[in-house]
Amino acid sequence: MSELAEPKLELQAVSKSYVRDKRPYPVLDRISLHVREGEFVTLIGPSGSGKSTLFRLIGGVERPDEGTVRIGGRETTGERGHISYMPQQASLFPWMSVAANISSALTTAGVGAAEAARLASQWLERIGLGDVAKEYPHVLSGGMQQRVSFLRALLMPRDVMCLDEPFAALDALTRADMQAWLLDLWEAERRSVLFVTHSIEEALTLSDRLYVLSRGPARVLREIAVPFPRPRRADVWKEPAFVRLKEEVLELLQKGAEAEHAL
Repeated sequence: MSELAEPKLELQAVSKSYVRDKRPYPVLDRISLHVREGEFVTLIGPSGSGKSTLFRLIGGVERPDEGTVRIGGRETTGERGHISYMPQQASLFPWMSVAANISSALTTAGVGAAEAARLASQWLERIGLGDVAKEYPHVLSGGMQQRVSFLRALLMPRDVMCLDEPFAALDALTRADMQAWLLDLWEAERRSVLFVTHSIEEALTLSDRLYVLSRGPARVLREIAVPFPRPRRADVWKEPAFVRLKEEVLELLQKGAEAEHAL
């Protein structure tokens, strides 16, 4: 991955405020970040630091007050249809089968019906869910639903995937299993990913780089390169360097919170 490659996603000095009780409520304060081709980048910060707002701006659902969004080398500020998105909860249609949930997302994105059905069947087999292709989402476990939801996002023909705390609602064992599963699948495909989490361990386990955000109005406190090689070992969290970096990020978040509180 070249350091000189043009970013697949770039935010330049993005700011956003809302109006509450007839007064401006700033959420984002001149946020700048980028994600390169095939890079896994994570946003980490306290609750209320505007991470989900950033995703709405990147997805074109809202426009920033200031700043620009660029995807695939061109400005896309306020434009929809340029990213694939996976929310915190699996967003599957309960009246559709697992296979139909995937193929319908692809046809919406412009893939032909026959090709969408073929891809859905092929990929469900690949991720070990071929035997539930004709089932409905309510019969799947939480982890299985998240796998299907992630597969929908992965197969969308978009340059950038935005994953908004996709494992937050899972129990610890299922979450660890999903992290390993996500890494394996991402290593094979190497899509450009912007990931949101509250978990420092999850961020360090999955990412190439982190952006540490302050409390709202969110600012970038620091950009951190994660030094562990890929493919990433499942027990990387045991390494002394991992523990030190985790403590560094935690201290940074605490200092950022204290500074904001002092204001």
